[in-house]
Amino acid sequence: MSAEPRLTIGELAAAAGMTVRNVRNHAARGLLPPPDLVARTGYYGESHLERLKLIRVMQAEGFNLEAIACLLGGSDAEAPPIPPEDIAERCGISAAAARHAAPAMREVAALFDRALSP
Repeated sequence: MSAEPRLTIGELAAAAGMTVRNVRNHAARGLLPPPDLVARTGYYGESHLERLKLIRVMQAEGFNLEAIACLLGGSDAEAPPIPPEDIAERCGISAAAARHAAPAMREVAALFDRALSP
């Protein structure tokens, strides 16, 4: 089994198909967790890359960054109604993408509940 990749911000940006400026912007908005710091260099892993890819897909589907932030939530989000493992299996996505999608699915379900409440 190989170790998780350690990507610099430039390598992460290239792998995600975006600019370093965009990666920094997403991090500043709280859309991307901070990197692991070694000396003065930040290293990003597979979960960071999956999150950036998810953000790109959501933007391509018409979501703005504010909506994406609302849907993805923070690290203190409640447990989702569907376990991420089930989402990965049902949707054919990676486990990392499913961990990011689960809170979004919870938020969408809550929006429907509020909209349908009398």
